[in-house]
Amino acid sequence: MAALTLAGCARAADGRTPGEHRDPDGIVRTAGCATATSPPAMSIDGTPQPANQEELVALAGRLQPYAQAHFASVYTGLELHSERDRIRVYRKASTDFDAWVVREFAADCVEVVDARYSGTELKTLADRVSADLPYWQAKGLPIVSVGVKPDGSGIEVGTGDVERTKRELAQRYGTDAPITVVHSEPAVFGTEPRQPG
Repeated sequence: MAALTLAGCARAADGRTPGEHRDPDGIVRTAGCATATSPPAMSIDGTPQPANQEELVALAGRLQPYAQAHFASVYTGLELHSERDRIRVYRKASTDFDAWVVREFAADCVEVVDARYSGTELKTLADRVSADLPYWQAKGLPIVSVGVKPDGSGIEVGTGDVERTKRELAQRYGTDAPITVVHSEPAVFGTEPRQPG
């Protein structure tokens, strides 16, 4: 019984118990962020590249699949911040999620930030808009892309007619639906231009 009590009161190396990892700015940071540095840039074929790109991609590859499988109700997405040698993860508030990240990624720099929606919630909305593309096409509305924002704020719809699309989407999905409409032209595929002569 004593062992169980001690385990339940275990504190992290920084003196906080799980769920108490939030910094004064509201961001949860793993211990590795205390020593994260901005690595020197490297160049490939004359194009500057972050020296830590592969490491951050690998870190994201370790975190994202587990988060999607075990924390689907809160996890939204992540971004690579190469210039600051860290990844930023977005999720709906969850002490369980935070404790997992702080424990499993202590040697890395991972920032955990509040999100309004989970990725699952936003994907449901994005899928609904995508399923309606034939409807919008029949109405002559040029929707060319639908995607989930990694910060959990909503979905983004690309179109060549922003104002009309805003009005039409609000009528169909409600004015409170978290949809941002941005200008986007459809991709154009064609042959190489012919040279004169």
